Amino acid sequence: MIDGARFCWTRSHGHLEVAGGHRCVERFSAWRDGERCGALRVHFVDGEGGSTTAGQGWGGYDGRLLVGDEAYNLNRPAIAARLIEAAMARGWQPGSEHGMVCDDGFALLVSAGAPSEPRR
Repeated sequence: MIDGARFCWTRSHGHLEVAGGHRCVERFSAWRDGERCGALRVHFVDGEGGSTTAGQGWGGYDGRLLVGDEAYNLNRPAIAARLIEAAMARGWQPGSEHGMVCDDGFALLVSAGAPSEPRR
């Protein structure tokens, strides 16, 4: 719940081809409950301001991000809420005709003041 409105979110893991190599990407999508149009889409590309941990053995899982000495978990409601609030502060209007795509997810995460976890 954000300002009395219920939001839904999902995250997924995928791969991109960048400069002839493959990079991991975590994808975060959010929308106001009952209004899938105009969704928020945020991409966290490994190596572009932070890293993903999927496939890194023990301690690595889909949805975990590292920025410097801080770790973030996209599966946590508090992280989702902060990303949604930061996107709305940047002009995203949930339920509008046009969604928002943020290709620099790590910058959005840091600007959101999201709660981090200790890096293990």
